[in-house]
Amino acid sequence: MFISLITLLTLLIGTAGVYWVFHAEGGRWISVIDKSPYGAVGREIALFLFMVGIPFVALITGAAGVNLLALGADLASPDHIAGFTFANWVRGFGIAAVTASGVVVLLWVIGKSGPHGLPWSIGIQAVRDAFYSEAHWVFYRAAPALLLNDPYWGVVVGTAAVALEWLAHPQAGAWLQSIEARQRLVLRLACLLSSGLLYLATRNLWLMILANLTIQIVGSRALGSNGAAESAERLPAP
Repeated sequence: MFISLITLLTLLIGTAGVYWVFHAEGGRWISVIDKSPYGAVGREIALFLFMVGIPFVALITGAAGVNLLALGADLASPDHIAGFTFANWVRGFGIAAVTASGVVVLLWVIGKSGPHGLPWSIGIQAVRDAFYSEAHWVFYRAAPALLLNDPYWGVVVGTAAVALEWLAHPQAGAWLQSIEARQRLVLRLACLLSSGLLYLATRNLWLMILANLTIQIVGSRALGSNGAAESAERLPAP
């Protein structure tokens, strides 16, 4: 099926393609892009096309329906708000709020009991990351959910595909080199797992983005707050 072909091609780009770009001519390409005044813009455009553009193509070509992409049942119905009924919105918002709150509390406990690094928070970048990540992740769930006729396996296979992309990334080793980097990885993993849960429970991409954003902003502060407390303890008394 066409959706399967697109998914496999996307996974190939996200793993072998990215690896090749980083290592092409001994890494010279990446060095040139980083030094170019247009490099940041080019990388951002490429990231947008990969994360959002591919799911959009799957949608407009009919390869994946709105339901599989968590966009509701009927985008054109006057009885629906952005594809969902009012009752669906209320129920979904409650589930998303409980899920995000539970994940944030868990991250706070992890930060409290884990090693203390420097204080940090995700900042405004969370908005872009939430939108890009959720669109990309929901696309990876669509093909297996359709082929196996089971959204549960769509989430399982989709999560495995995202994990494969992470593991194959040339900079994956750098994500474990410091406490802050490991905390950021924990935060991304928390967003991925909570997104899968919300896909099964709400099938609402907008609520998944909102929950992702909340987990990133509040969760990053929860993980980094102990570093702030640790830093304050090291300061000399006034």
